[in-house]
Amino acid sequence: MTTRRILLLEEPSWGGVQTMSRTLAEGLSAQDWPITALPWRQTAWGTLVQAAKQHDVIVATHNFGPTYAGAALKAITGKPLVSWVHGPLQDVLHTARASALKQLWLKLLYKQVSHFVCVSRTTQDSLVGFVKQLSSAQSCTVVHNGLGELPLGQPLHVHAGHGGDGLAPLLLGYVGRLSEEKQPGFLLEALRFLPSHAQLGVVGEGPLHRQLVHDGMDLLYQGRVHFLGKHPNGASLYQPWHITLLPSRYEGCPMTALESLACGVPCVALPIPAMRELFDRDAPYLLARGDTPVALAEAVMTVLSLPPEQVRDDMARIVARHTLADFVRHWQQVLRTC
Repeated sequence: MTTRRILLLEEPSWGGVQTMSRTLAEGLSAQDWPITALPWRQTAWGTLVQAAKQHDVIVATHNFGPTYAGAALKAITGKPLVSWVHGPLQDVLHTARASALKQLWLKLLYKQVSHFVCVSRTTQDSLVGFVKQLSSAQSCTVVHNGLGELPLGQPLHVHAGHGGDGLAPLLLGYVGRLSEEKQPGFLLEALRFLPSHAQLGVVGEGPLHRQLVHDGMDLLYQGRVHFLGKHPNGASLYQPWHITLLPSRYEGCPMTALESLACGVPCVALPIPAMRELFDRDAPYLLARGDTPVALAEAVMTVLSLPPEQVRDDMARIVARHTLADFVRHWQQVLRTC
């Protein structure tokens, strides 16, 4: 089978994008595809140009910064450019309050992309809704994120106190950036609607950290919320919890949800399009019935009321649709067409 020499333009960051970029590079390398991964911001421009000339396809690991650099490299070298789109573009631009000029510039830039790879149908619909129409020279494919073997990682020190009312603590976890689109404030409000033995561990950092601490002072004083900071990726991020929470305003194909399920820990989320795409078929009870903190809390109690065997089997079916082998195979099909 034909292979291609791949130049991967990386956007170093903490989170799902970095996880999936590394997974793609390792998966292609395991199939003997020559691949070079370079951080586009930290690499000299001359080095990037030379690397692009020596490879067959340029893959931008994100549809913003790496794609900007990739479009310039394509203009210089003529090599095809693949842009990996992770989040629903229209929601991202709305949250970022992007100007009309920025959006027009993006539409012109995206005309230089040879092939878009979207992590979900939700992401694809948003991209197509933004660009309106792909040219005859462009194509777009959905490749869902795949789960590789999750390392155990460093132990996470969970500060669980005694549960209220003499009950064992109900340990809830959040793993992610503390930023506007993730709506971490929902976590505190949902916790207030849950029984007093429910406790929340927050793993992550971000611009809303200080505000979250301020708003959760009463819960901190009660020992019901614990801010655990940034932590290396691994199964240890999920295994301490009974349930993880995902209150995001929007997502593409969230690795937090998939990794949690792969660790046998249910993930309860708001009913945004990406999460309905992920959960509706096998485990709709993992979705809140509305986009409010009380609905999120009610979904937690619903999951706890179900037979554990049912929840386990439903989660396993979701995980089985996101295998590493399928992920790499679909990416290979895309790259062979370039």
